[in-house]
Amino acid sequence: MELTIPSSSRFLPQVRHAVARALRGLPRSTVDDLLLVLDEAVSNAIRHGSRGGEPIEVIVEIDGGWIDIRVRDRGPTPKLPRLPGGPPGALATGGRGLWLIKQLVGDIRLRRVGDGTLLWARCRVPSAVSVAAEHGARSAP
Repeated sequence: MELTIPSSSRFLPQVRHAVARALRGLPRSTVDDLLLVLDEAVSNAIRHGSRGGEPIEVIVEIDGGWIDIRVRDRGPTPKLPRLPGGPPGALATGGRGLWLIKQLVGDIRLRRVGDGTLLWARCRVPSAVSVAAEHGARSAP
């Protein structure tokens, strides 16, 4: 699934709905985690990366047991963001988005693409065994 959206938070619901449809059939907890990852990544791209108003690209692919998420802004971004080593301080006014994403995916990378930033996140597709266990746990009394 590929989307290109304007640099505005009013398009976040469109991204969430499209991705939720694309991930239909996966465990609800996995979909919820990935929607949170996308929400944080796209919000960061809007807030910090697309100051010039350029569009944001969102790509979600399921391939070979993995879910890949890519969010690309066009900048201008003065410097590449850094992945946090730990949680932000209790009184910090920012820095939670990348830390949260890092907690929810197996791998996350940031790289410069032109004047912008590409966030690439990857996580495993739950196996049929874990999916069955989650559905069984939900239906248990």
